[in-house]
Amino acid sequence: MKRYANYLILAGMILSLGVGTFAITRLMLAYEEYQQGDKVYEELQNFADEAGPEKNADEPDSQMTEEPPDDFQFLQVDFEELQAINPDVAAWIQIPALDISYPVVRGTDNSYYLSHLFNGKANINGSIFMDYHSQPDFTGQNTIIYGHNMKNGSMFGTLEQYQDENLYRQYPSFYLYIPGYRLEYQIFSCYTARAGSAGYTYSFPEQEDFATFLETVTSYALYDTGITAGPADKIVSLSTCVNTSREHRFLVHGKLMNQTAIGTKE
Repeated sequence: MKRYANYLILAGMILSLGVGTFAITRLMLAYEEYQQGDKVYEELQNFADEAGPEKNADEPDSQMTEEPPDDFQFLQVDFEELQAINPDVAAWIQIPALDISYPVVRGTDNSYYLSHLFNGKANINGSIFMDYHSQPDFTGQNTIIYGHNMKNGSMFGTLEQYQDENLYRQYPSFYLYIPGYRLEYQIFSCYTARAGSAGYTYSFPEQEDFATFLETVTSYALYDTGITAGPADKIVSLSTCVNTSREHRFLVHGKLMNQTAIGTKE
């Protein structure tokens, strides 16, 4: 009986060791993928240099709504080089408040770029990508952009920081670069909601449908931004997962405030 009990103890120890080894291996593999993803996106930063005012000399289509912080620089994106790497590139997103700066891709579905990097390699980091239903030139009424909430803060891993109203007051805008233009979006609502909620609506058959959408997502706002969106506005909605709930997402809605013509990278 004692020998049998010893066998059970030994088997339990071996099982525990196996489980522990498996867990450690998975952590090591995940860490390696984090590192690989970070390296790819760090290299892509070479195609989005900081641009001083002299490089953006074209007349803007409208005036800036906010003066950017002193330590903030706009970008000059080399879309020709990015398209040579991946023709799915649609834009470059810059969120000054969160130090987010990534290319944005648009695939043929909403699955592929959940697990593939910009260069096409399979990786848990995935990519920042547009909903494939969205218009690639951002002319749709609600363009949806997704990104993983990575534990190391990469991708959209810091998007939830917009729960802090003080952060919003300091940095109320984010930017999208497309060939020839910089688009400024001012945030008017951010909140946590269930996946598939009203914020993910991309089709509005009637004008009243879009009005209802704007009213609904504004009502969900964690705080009053003082910004209102109307039927003529173009919206970009940023979405990421919530680590505490698989069923919920954190969304940030911004409306187009300014479209500035910019030069191309030399």
